[in-house]
Amino acid sequence: MNAFYAKVVSGLVVVSVAIAGCSTPVSKTEEGVAGKQNKETKKAYATEIEDILKEGPGKYAGDAYHKENVNKELDALPKNLTGEQAYQKLVELLAEDYQPYVKKLDAFDTTYTVSGDPGDLKTPTGKQLNVMILVDSSGSMAGKVDGFSKMTLAKQAVSRFASSLSTHANVSLRVYGHKGSNADKDKDISCKSTEVVYPLGKYDQQTFSKALDTFNPTGWTPIALAMKEAANDLSKINGPSENLIYVVSDGIETCGGNPVQVAQELNKSNVKAVVNIIGFDVDNAGQKALQEVAKAGGGEYATVRNDEGLRRYFDAQRMKIWEEWLMWKVRNTSNIIQQFTRKERELQRLTFGGLGLDKLSMTESHRMRVAVSHLQSRDKLSIEEADKARELINNREDKIDKYRKSRYESLIKLLKENQEKIEELVEKKGENKMDEYDAN
Repeated sequence: MNAFYAKVVSGLVVVSVAIAGCSTPVSKTEEGVAGKQNKETKKAYATEIEDILKEGPGKYAGDAYHKENVNKELDALPKNLTGEQAYQKLVELLAEDYQPYVKKLDAFDTTYTVSGDPGDLKTPTGKQLNVMILVDSSGSMAGKVDGFSKMTLAKQAVSRFASSLSTHANVSLRVYGHKGSNADKDKDISCKSTEVVYPLGKYDQQTFSKALDTFNPTGWTPIALAMKEAANDLSKINGPSENLIYVVSDGIETCGGNPVQVAQELNKSNVKAVVNIIGFDVDNAGQKALQEVAKAGGGEYATVRNDEGLRRYFDAQRMKIWEEWLMWKVRNTSNIIQQFTRKERELQRLTFGGLGLDKLSMTESHRMRVAVSHLQSRDKLSIEEADKARELINNREDKIDKYRKSRYESLIKLLKENQEKIEELVEKKGENKMDEYDAN
């Protein structure tokens, strides 16, 4: 409380106001103090809502309220108070603390949060999806399935998959075992052969198709080396990213490498790549070995026997992302509704339903009116001045009521507008992404 209010309060404790024609005798000392008080306290109380909300907390606000103690302070006041003097004393004693609620309303968040993207484009956190496809070009890929070489079928499936990826995703194509031959004399050169034929970047159909035409089934199977080189490629990427590796192979490692160890390192390293293995026409022993690689790489293993199986696998990968986008849309739409409900309830708790500002104002007004009645019963206020005090209390209550309703209406309006906007964005984004991955 500032010095001015302290001075006013001090004056009120000892003052007695002389009223012309009043039969109650008033000493000259009381008359002089009362006259001085009238000049100093007139309009000293707040009249604008911004200031009214800053007047509290009074001495007996909130849980500090004790009716008997309030009455003792009121009984110490002189008789013949004006309505304004009484009102100002009541503010000093009983004004509630509105600032915590005002601050909460000022800081009330009318925005919505949307969960991160499924992973095929730059997310709100800045992550970029990188898809690296590693194709086995060992001699065994020349074997026939349904009248076509496994290499031809693999290239067709890889091409189809790459073309179905989101335009926001980066894709690369690496081949391994494509040099020398599968003869013992060429093992060394073949086991050292792995090469990026389509550098990591956006998909371009013509360039990607040409890259697929640059190799044929030739040598041995250096899976570990190919994955290790893929890890080197990923380590050069700047910025956070989601990294997926797809290894297409018709057999196990034949160059002495340890693909399980490399896959595990890839998955646990800073690049955090997920390694998926597609075993194409692999025998049972080979399947078990490749399953271990996928498991170590945090990915999945799929075995396919023919063109239909290979196409189905890559189509399923695309559909998986489509389903993720569908669930992303559904999940976020539901989440936005839940966010609105929570925010609306919080806003109501701050302003309506006998809570927050509403409760404080009703409590304050009731206690002030009780105090006015007490003053009147002790001949501290005349009927006319008591009515003036009640009018000031009513005016205060009306202004606070108008403030809380205005704040609620403006915030709930903005909350609804933002809800509509974010729902529209989620719907549009979800539909667009689902269209990108639509199998049709």
